[in-house]
Amino acid sequence: MGVFIFSLMLVGCGGSQKSSDNKKTLIRVGYILAPGSDADKGAQKFKELVEKNSNGRIEVQTFPSSQLGSDQDMFNAQQMGSLEMEICGDGPINIFEPTFGALTMPFAFRDMQHMLNVYNGPIGEQLNKAFIKDKGVRVVDTWVRGPRYLTANKEIVTPEDLQGYKLRVPTQTTYVETWKNLGAIPTAMNLSELYTALQQGVVGGQENPLDLIYTSSFYQVQKYVMDTKHVYGPYIVTVSDKFYSSLPDDLKKIVTDAAKEAGKYEKSLVENGEVQFKADLEKKGMKFVNVNRQAFIDKMKGLPEQLEKSQKWIPGQYQQIVETK
Repeated sequence: MGVFIFSLMLVGCGGSQKSSDNKKTLIRVGYILAPGSDADKGAQKFKELVEKNSNGRIEVQTFPSSQLGSDQDMFNAQQMGSLEMEICGDGPINIFEPTFGALTMPFAFRDMQHMLNVYNGPIGEQLNKAFIKDKGVRVVDTWVRGPRYLTANKEIVTPEDLQGYKLRVPTQTTYVETWKNLGAIPTAMNLSELYTALQQGVVGGQENPLDLIYTSSFYQVQKYVMDTKHVYGPYIVTVSDKFYSSLPDDLKKIVTDAAKEAGKYEKSLVENGEVQFKADLEKKGMKFVNVNRQAFIDKMKGLPEQLEKSQKWIPGQYQQIVETK
């Protein structure tokens, strides 16, 4: 699979990133999210800004819906220089920089702004340096995504309602351990496999932001949305450091400025979209369920400290996240 993806990404573009005919620099942006999602709209805004501000010197191509593989595939491709950019969630943190696992802990962030303050502060800068050093991948901006909600084919109000329930989670240790601690039977799988797994009853539920629940058509195979808001997570916009370093300074600035400007646009979509996506999902037949969120938080007590030791997180980082204003 990896060889196929690597070969596919090299077709028609060689290793130089530039066309010998028109001298354009090519930037391919891959992501696992579907067309129409907030991340996809942000990617289209990024494309528009880069192509306009570079006066045609850069061409941007976008590849949604895991066309170029999983987050891990695309991260590795950036390291090799065979993919220029990616928009991903926080999954690569646990895969490639597990000592930063506290960043992916459910209930770690109070709200969206708290999350941005952490990623745009000293912890985020430390993470970026680690990505560059270990994977040759540079963070150019942090975008936002709506909070994650639990969905299922039954109402879940307290952790007791989760006991023995098969739940898909991302392939991240913190997610697996969190839902196990809450009583579910977590099953880690890639997003591209999830719809079929729900349809066939391999798992009974999942958890994701509303925009992804809607654009992935999970309303066709799920009945209830639980108002857990257990994670406020980022979309991390990354660029191959090998590719980025090859750009002249003016094009570097155009790329980074466009990522940040597109990020502001994407943030506005997320903030305005929560109400609309809720209404859209209700029209599709999904029922929103109020949960006893404090019961979930109480059930989580002690788990971050356990994971800090067992997963060898950077000591004290979880507490530093919690205390960030």
